[in-house]
Amino acid sequence: MSLLPSFRLPLPGINGRERFKKPGIELLGLPVKLLPATLVNKPLTRAINHIFHTPIEEGDFDFLEDRCLKIHITDIDVSFYISFDGSQLTATSPRRFDVQMHDVEFQGDSKAFLKLASRQEDPDTLFFQRSLMIEGDTELGLGVKNLLDSLELEQLPIPVQKLAWFGQQLQKKMPLANAH
Repeated sequence: MSLLPSFRLPLPGINGRERFKKPGIELLGLPVKLLPATLVNKPLTRAINHIFHTPIEEGDFDFLEDRCLKIHITDIDVSFYISFDGSQLTATSPRRFDVQMHDVEFQGDSKAFLKLASRQEDPDTLFFQRSLMIEGDTELGLGVKNLLDSLELEQLPIPVQKLAWFGQQLQKKMPLANAH
């Protein structure tokens, strides 16, 4: 038995309820944050080039050449930087761009990006609902938005179509996914 009084200090900025709440969706971003950038960017680069193989060959991404697109998923606090070198898309870290980190930024929560990827919502609807936002070079951002809007799910590789279907199912099960 201790002779010193026993007391508990509250954690700064955290009330009692928040201290013991279950982990949320923000934990999904933790592996991406903990891994070295090359372990995230190399497979992401391969994946996006596979997914967008036909549009790249047709020159649909030429307007993005030597520019940088930042995709920020707000609820898991993860950002991806995508650039185009004239022949392939590249996922890169922000350090590669010396003067300015990115030319345009798309930001929204994971539900909005899941709706976009699974084609449950078109980009215009998500922007008008303020679920997705564009910051920076709006002309470049509109070019990216229009490119995404023009892609048909059937044009994408079969595994991506299956992933989109899985995303639709997952989105339906996410709490508050349809609330706006």
